[in-house]
Amino acid sequence: MKYLNLFLLIIKFPLLLSAQPNNTIATPRVDERVELLGIVFRLAGNEEYNTTDNVKYVADIHRHFDKFIDHPLIKYARELRDSIGISYDAVMSMTVHLKEPPVLDPVVPFSVSLPDKRWNQESATKFTALLKQFYKDADFAAFFQAHLSDYSVAESRFNILFKKLDVNWYYKFYGKAPAENFNIIIGLGNGGGNYGPHVNLNDQTKKVYAIIGSGTFDEQGAPTYDGESYLPTLIHEFNHSFINYLTDKYEQQLRGAGTLIYEKESTKMRKLAYGDWKTMMNEALVRASVISYLKTHNTDTLVAEQELKQQLARGFAWMRPLVNLLGKYQLQRKSYPTLESFMPVIVDFYNKLVPHIGFYDADYRQHCARVIAVRPFKNNDTTVSNKTTEIIFDFDKKLDGIRYFFGPGAKGKDHYPKPVKFTFTNDNKSIIMQVELKPNTEYQINIAGSMMRTSDGYGVQNYTLSFKTGAIVLP
Repeated sequence: MKYLNLFLLIIKFPLLLSAQPNNTIATPRVDERVELLGIVFRLAGNEEYNTTDNVKYVADIHRHFDKFIDHPLIKYARELRDSIGISYDAVMSMTVHLKEPPVLDPVVPFSVSLPDKRWNQESATKFTALLKQFYKDADFAAFFQAHLSDYSVAESRFNILFKKLDVNWYYKFYGKAPAENFNIIIGLGNGGGNYGPHVNLNDQTKKVYAIIGSGTFDEQGAPTYDGESYLPTLIHEFNHSFINYLTDKYEQQLRGAGTLIYEKESTKMRKLAYGDWKTMMNEALVRASVISYLKTHNTDTLVAEQELKQQLARGFAWMRPLVNLLGKYQLQRKSYPTLESFMPVIVDFYNKLVPHIGFYDADYRQHCARVIAVRPFKNNDTTVSNKTTEIIFDFDKKLDGIRYFFGPGAKGKDHYPKPVKFTFTNDNKSIIMQVELKPNTEYQINIAGSMMRTSDGYGVQNYTLSFKTGAIVLP
């Protein structure tokens, strides 16, 4: 991989089993509202809606809609992004609070916190009025109709993956069925991001959506959903329907420990777009449950262990004892028939974890690889020759030889040297970065170690290399 701008988004994705009373499985599908708002905020310039991996579809979007780049709706979308932060999941929250096109009226009345706390009644109402006009002016219906065959391919391929999910395990593990009404949406124009908005209907039904972006494509430009990449997402997100309400129910008991842990781990959590302790707690328990699922469904114990190490790398330093705690729950089902009945034990676990969270952070760092040397110059050197074509990073542990994440540092991309090629060497204990350097220029290279892996599955400590080239060196 070359330099990667990475953002992580929260998705809360529950599914529904048809065997449960009064419930049905909603077949995963493409939703016109999702495509509409994804395209609107692509035109508005939101970075998270502007990835280009879906080459053919993105080209069609711009061919059809670029002439509307200055439409009043697009201008207002930019204003909303810059003034009140309408981006990421706030966009998709609006999506599910609207009726199907061309109506696009609110499903339930807008308020100070609906469709999302970043919206308000005034901004939501104005946006909806402009959206209706844009839908007509840009003839969005024609665009959507023209791509029905593309959507059909996406749906058929995704449903092959969907059938591999063992939903019965969840009922056994949690001791109950979810109560919500669930809808799985396949996103093609939403930038590849994943989102989990919901809407509380007037009849007290909670309608939850899993909006899953498409990130891999075949040679014809059609989306692909391989099990290795997408099935873990399905396993992960089904857990949210069983766990989120528990965090709500035990919010007061969890708040103290959660707040203190989040204060210590906030930098890592914010990189995952987890902006508060409650989201962190939800995600921690979901991820521990995923590992429990993998332990049940894989005879190869390394599968679950690798997943655990991924969660450690993402910042959940306490994941191993939390997984062990769920193991004890599974062995004591007569005493704890449901996970809800086990929640007081989990609350106690977090209260006891608070004074030891630093220990778990330190313990994880000891297992990570770290940069021990840079060649042919040292960090903060101010006399580097602009004729230097290779920078070698030496690590104290063997890497997996697959993943590397190099990008700009705090100075920004203008100070990131142009990378030509990356090569693993020295039995994967070194990475050679081939570069092109300019004279008399300050440079920074940031290694996002949490996205890299050692040969035994741990991460790499983050590292920033700063240097400056000297005057022009003549041949």
